[in-house]
Amino acid sequence: MVTDSVSKPAGSVVESGSHRNSAFYLVGALLQGLGIVFVQPFAVRIMDSDREWGELIIAVSVIQVGVVLAAAGLPLAITRAWFDDKDGPLRARAISGFLGIAGLALGLAAALGFWLYQSAVEGRGPATFTIALVTMGVLASVLAAQAILRAQERPVAFVGLSIGASVGAHVTGLLAIWLIEPVAWLYLAGFALAVVVTACLSLLIAPPASPSATPGAVREALAIGLPVLPHTGALMLLTQGAVFLLAFISGTATSGDYGKVQVFILGTITLLGALNNVWVPRIMSASKEERPRRMHETMSTASLAALGIVVLASGSANVMTHILADGREDLIPVAQIMPLTALGYVLYLNATTLLFSDRRTGILAVVTPAVLLIGVALAVGPALNGNLVAVALANAAAFLVLGLVYFFLVRKRAHGGWPVGLYVLCSVTAIAYVVVLVLLPTDLLTGVFTCAAVALFSGIAGAVLWRRGRKRV
Repeated sequence: MVTDSVSKPAGSVVESGSHRNSAFYLVGALLQGLGIVFVQPFAVRIMDSDREWGELIIAVSVIQVGVVLAAAGLPLAITRAWFDDKDGPLRARAISGFLGIAGLALGLAAALGFWLYQSAVEGRGPATFTIALVTMGVLASVLAAQAILRAQERPVAFVGLSIGASVGAHVTGLLAIWLIEPVAWLYLAGFALAVVVTACLSLLIAPPASPSATPGAVREALAIGLPVLPHTGALMLLTQGAVFLLAFISGTATSGDYGKVQVFILGTITLLGALNNVWVPRIMSASKEERPRRMHETMSTASLAALGIVVLASGSANVMTHILADGREDLIPVAQIMPLTALGYVLYLNATTLLFSDRRTGILAVVTPAVLLIGVALAVGPALNGNLVAVALANAAAFLVLGLVYFFLVRKRAHGGWPVGLYVLCSVTAIAYVVVLVLLPTDLLTGVFTCAAVALFSGIAGAVLWRRGRKRV
C-alpha cells in the first residue's frame, strides 16, 4: 500500500529528534510502497496468463487507492490529537477506533455492493475484487495504529506493521499461487490473510479506544479529514489511475502490461514521499522570517533529489524491465519515462506543505481534481491506441502541471525562497537524460552498461557530496 505523503504529520520527525527514527520511517514508507517489487518477477512467471496478471494489478491498485480514500486523512487527525494538552492520547485512540470501524464497514459495504452488481450483470461475482475491497477496509486499522506509533516514537513497531501489510502480504500471495493455483483471486486471498494477521497485531501493539470515549473526537476527525478527501482521491488516481483507464478502454491485458512497470512511478512517488518526512518539519517549524531561507535550502535539496531519482530509476529501467517483464523490451521506454513524475511531484510536495502550514488547505479540494481531469484528457487518446509510452508521458506531464499550479498559487508565501534556476536546471537535465536513454537500444547488454555508468557516476557524486559535508563540519 501507499502512504499519502502530504498528510504526513510533521511531528513524526520533529518530536523524535533522532536521525535513527527518521531512517526507520523512511524504510517503513519504502516497504509500504514497494512491497510488490520483491515478488513481481516471480509472480509474472508463475501467473503466465496476461488476463490474470492484469486483473491482479488492478486489484492491488484498488487496495492502494481505496485504503487512502477510506482513511480520509484521519491518520493526520490521530497524530495531531495525541499531542493535545487535554486527554490527547485518549482522543487519538478514539479516532483510531473510529477509523478502524468505519474503514472495515466501508470495505465490507463496497465488497457486497460490487459482488451483487456483478452477480446481476454477469451471473457471478468475481472473487478478486471482492477480496480486494474487504482487504482495503481491514488495512484502515493498520494505518490508524501506525499514526499512533509515530506519535509514540515507536519506529520499529511502525516498520514491522509496514512489512506485514506489504512485503509479507505479497509474499503470502505469491506462495498461494505457487503452491495451489496461479490465479489472481488466490493471490489476493493470500494477501488478505497476511493483512488480517497484521491488523490483529496492530490492535495489540497500538490498541484503539471506543469512538465515544471522548466527546467530540469523531466530529473533530471528520472536520480534519473530509475536506482533504477529494484532493487525496484525485492524487491517488493521478498516481495509479492509468491502469484503471487502460483497463476500461483497452482491456485488462494492456492494463497489466502497464502495471508490469508501474513500479517506476510508485517507487518515485514513494521515495519522495518518504523524504518529505524530513522536508515537512523544516518548513513547518520555520517562522515567517525564517521561511524563505528554509524553503530555499529544502527545495534545493528536493530538486537534486528528484534529479538523482530520475538518474537512478530511469538508468536502471532497462535491466529491471528485463527482470520484471521478461521478453517485453517494448515496455523499457515506458519505464524510463515514468520517473519523470518526480519533477512535478517534488514541486507539489513543497508547495502544498506551505498550504498545510498556513492551514489553507481548502484549495486542495479544487486544484488537484482539476489537474486530474487534465491528466485524463492527456491520456485518453494514447490509451485508445494502446500507446503506453504516450500514456507514461501524459502521466509525467500531469504531475508537472500539478506542481507548477501549486507553485504559482503559493510562491509568495515563501517569497524569494524558491531556487527557480536550480529547479529548472535539474528538470531540463533530467528530461534530456531520459531522451538519451529512450534513443538507446533496448537489449540487455546496453542496459547493463547503462547501469554500470549510472553506478559509477552515483558513486563519484556521492563521494564528492560526502567530502563537501565533511569540510563544512
